[in-house]
Amino acid sequence: MKTAGALTCLCLAALSPHQVLAGEDPAHPGTEHRTDDNGTDPTRVSRTVQLKFEHLALRDGFGSNTLKLWYSQPLGEGYSAIFKLPVTQVEVPGNKGAGLGDVSVQVGKVFGLTREGGHVVQGEMIFETATRPELGANQNVFKATYVRAIFLQDGSILAPSIVHNVGVWGQDDRPRVNLSTLDVYYVPKMVDPRNLVTFDPNVNYNWQNDNRFASLAVTLGRNLGKSPFGGNHFVLVKPAILVGGDRPNRWGVELTYRVIGF
Repeated sequence: MKTAGALTCLCLAALSPHQVLAGEDPAHPGTEHRTDDNGTDPTRVSRTVQLKFEHLALRDGFGSNTLKLWYSQPLGEGYSAIFKLPVTQVEVPGNKGAGLGDVSVQVGKVFGLTREGGHVVQGEMIFETATRPELGANQNVFKATYVRAIFLQDGSILAPSIVHNVGVWGQDDRPRVNLSTLDVYYVPKMVDPRNLVTFDPNVNYNWQNDNRFASLAVTLGRNLGKSPFGGNHFVLVKPAILVGGDRPNRWGVELTYRVIGF
């Protein structure tokens, strides 16, 4: 209950009249072309709502389904906040019902931004709010991310990143989360600007149990034009495949409805 109260206070603070700013941070060099923002540039900070549905094919023939609500809010001077609310259903013997997963709050900062690229740092606190053990990590996890975005001359984006997840407190009888990810994110320039494609290969190492695995995700999306809520809206599909004997799941697919700049 204390965690839920803290989350409510954070949400109200971010949505207060003193914090709600324009749909995009005006410091970005591309702000004058804000209609081309499709959510693929990690240095663009725009007000965004996303509704996501993710299916994961777990090991041993089981699966999970998660409905996620994401809200992103620019805070000015390159700062932003993202609130994530998941509702998850995992196929386990004796209980296949859905429940609340681990809610999280992320704060990011874009800096060193030029026409050639920029830097992004993010800190995300993932709270132990799952209503059942199989729906979350069973501990409070801090996720740290650094992204180096490079704007290529042909209009494409290359954005390698390093991510580390670590359990900071929670159930002592559960293995502590301690996972590092090296990610190479690439966004090609599309001939039709209404279309978007991203490629996202990564390698992962679990320091807790010496596990290694890799994955590749490809996102395909389409700009549907002006949304009824303001800004532009998009539909996206992101299939992913994992390789390696230590992989936590075999494959997954994520469907997203996104509204940007409302």
